[in-house]
Amino acid sequence: MKFCKKCGFILGTRPGLGDIKRVCTACINARKKSDIDFEKRQNWLTKYIKENITHKKYDCIVAVSGGKDSHMIIKRLVENHGIKNILLITVCDEFTATQAGIHNRSNISEYFGFDHMIFRCSPKEFRKNTIKDFEESLNPLKWIEQRLYEIPTEMAKDLGIKLVFFGENSSYDYGNSEELGIFHPASDDNVKVIYMGAIYPYSIKDSLSEARQIGFKDLDDFCEWQRAGNIENYTQIDSIGYIVHIWCKFVKFGFQRVSDIACRFVREGNLTKEQAELYIKESDHILDPLAKKDFCKTLGITLEHFDNIVDKHANRELVAKDVNGVWRRK
Repeated sequence: MKFCKKCGFILGTRPGLGDIKRVCTACINARKKSDIDFEKRQNWLTKYIKENITHKKYDCIVAVSGGKDSHMIIKRLVENHGIKNILLITVCDEFTATQAGIHNRSNISEYFGFDHMIFRCSPKEFRKNTIKDFEESLNPLKWIEQRLYEIPTEMAKDLGIKLVFFGENSSYDYGNSEELGIFHPASDDNVKVIYMGAIYPYSIKDSLSEARQIGFKDLDDFCEWQRAGNIENYTQIDSIGYIVHIWCKFVKFGFQRVSDIACRFVREGNLTKEQAELYIKESDHILDPLAKKDFCKTLGITLEHFDNIVDKHANRELVAKDVNGVWRRK
């Protein structure tokens, strides 16, 4: 196995992630941000918003989960870019909501007094498609994550709103794209979908700082859940079973959330490479037991069926079960 010399991320397994002389493209992209004139992009956005307000009530739509990025986007649109009224749209999953998630989802609209549309896809369709994608490709939330992008865009077209905002450009930040594009590929002449993480230099620390200023709370604030297989308490905290989707990457590609976050912290200057490697060794293989139970209960499948599906898709060139039946990187 090869690992990035800068951040320690495993090389050669993540789809779309390349490297140059054993430096991953995510690290290369992080360095390239220093060459981007973000102030120019921010000035451009203010002008662009004024030219593209087309609805008599709503200036734009923001797709919100209630997380730190959602808070950051709205705060900056209002404080820095003259936005007066936003329609917030949340597309829910069916897993058990956390107390922090409930608080943040309520806070995000109450703080600024904006209308907030909670869109619940058919529970029957959610379960059917989630089970199908889990069993066929060990990618259980493929269907709902597509809806997270599609529904706000569809609503914008239906209402005649031209601007939709999302958070980070994950394709760039995780090294799959060479350019930090402002517009999402779903953009067309009728609706422009804009990454706020391409207007400001996106980082986890920055989003968290902005969000806390306007009432965002994490799992520790409610003392509700010490997540195994994670090294922080403030990302992907809206529902319990959701993080199973992230763990599924481990048995297929040899990494999951701990690698993603720890190596990002290295790029952002919050951890050393050695610290990240230790976190990854200790925790990256762990599937939180509460999340697994909630995932199975929500979908109506047994824990045994879950394990059988994982066994079927596990990449045995990268991972193997130990004597306790726990999948670990070889």
